[in-house]
Amino acid sequence: MPPTFLGVRYIGLSVRDLPRSVAWYRDLLDFEVERENYNGSAWPSDWDEVLLRHPGSGLLIGLLAHASNPGEMFSEFGTGLDHLEFEVASLAELDAWRHRLYDFGVAHSGAWPHIVTFRDPDNIQLEFFWPPSSGS
Repeated sequence: MPPTFLGVRYIGLSVRDLPRSVAWYRDLLDFEVERENYNGSAWPSDWDEVLLRHPGSGLLIGLLAHASNPGEMFSEFGTGLDHLEFEVASLAELDAWRHRLYDFGVAHSGAWPHIVTFRDPDNIQLEFFWPPSSGS
């Protein structure tokens, strides 16, 4: 039997404008700043990181600004990350996220019955998903 793991603890996302991305994830998605590492203050590096924690789920997202980033928008059509999906507890919760995205002026898919797709400031695709088999 192979060893196991408990789940996803941390996701690191490369961003072009660190302060803008931190504000977006904090204000829209309610992430809280856990730790900041600028100019290699925690270890030698050519990148800055702001570690965000979501208070409800405990998910950690590191927003990383690499000095060598050429400034291109993200595309899921290259090798690597395609999208991130956040599960919600009910269809009502999914609808509340649709309204919040609208209130914040964030373009989103809106019409799909069990999923809401949208993009962060670097074009990284994010989704809220309610699995219909969960009942509510």
